[in-house]
Amino acid sequence: MSAYPSVITVARYADIERRGEILVLVHQAFAALSPPSGALNETIDDVAARFASGPVLIAVAGGELVGSVYGAVKYGGLYLTRMAVRPDWQKRGIGRALLTAAEGEARSRGLRKLTLRVRVNLPENRAFFERAGFTVMGQGQDPGRPAYEVMESPIADPAS
Repeated sequence: MSAYPSVITVARYADIERRGEILVLVHQAFAALSPPSGALNETIDDVAARFASGPVLIAVAGGELVGSVYGAVKYGGLYLTRMAVRPDWQKRGIGRALLTAAEGEARSRGLRKLTLRVRVNLPENRAFFERAGFTVMGQGQDPGRPAYEVMESPIADPAS
């Protein structure tokens, strides 16, 4: 097993120069899903559009991109989508670090919750988000796509 850098930094990424690298990361992270994710059809232009619609957070370790998540202000909070962790970095705290950064991003915008969707057929993803403080608020299904659960996590006031 190779050594992993112990320092992981997560920050809002404002420059689209790494959009190709982010796209590859998302494709790698979503490649094994069944049925296949629509993320695999996304292009560089789709990633650029994500930058325009809200914050893009990236996790870097040893100079390498190891995780990312897109955000957009909707549903009364910061909606997170396409959380991706490089397969060889999964279960090393990257997802939790991305959520912590997303919470800070939401707080800085005066938002009081994080929201997201998780596929019903991915119970391990649901369990991850529940451990991180998310609660299932409802279910849905878009035409031609797998059913999902809507999850939400309130953001505590830092003064309390």
